Amino acid sequence: MASRSITLAIFVIVVIVAVAGLLPATASAKAHRVGDDFGWDNCIDYDAWADGKRFKVGDTLEFLYAEGVHNVVVVEDEGSFEACVAPANSPTLSTGDDTVALNQPGRWLFICSFDGHCQSGMKLAVTVTH
Repeated sequence: MASRSITLAIFVIVVIVAVAGLLPATASAKAHRVGDDFGWDNCIDYDAWADGKRFKVGDTLEFLYAEGVHNVVVVEDEGSFEACVAPANSPTLSTGDDTVALNQPGRWLFICSFDGHCQSGMKLAVTVTH
């Protein structure tokens, strides 16, 4: 009976250690508020905002802005991003409080498609790593 209790106790410890080993990956996910306190708006240097930040799979980007004044378009190619063109059928968010889950590594590109906004710098590129 005592050896059965010891075996069970060891099993429980092994399970706890195994689960604890998984927690840092989940707990390390970070929510990034784009533009910090200024949010997603004109006249913000989003290159400077992103500089030095590390974006990892599991992180999120939160775009806060005045609904109806801006939007967030997820752009899939560098050419459209650089030209400030929202390709047809690009995912477009417009609630004023939009969260994007960075669920895969790679370069993620975002623009505001309101007239002149992207051209004035309202665009963001981040590189997501594992």
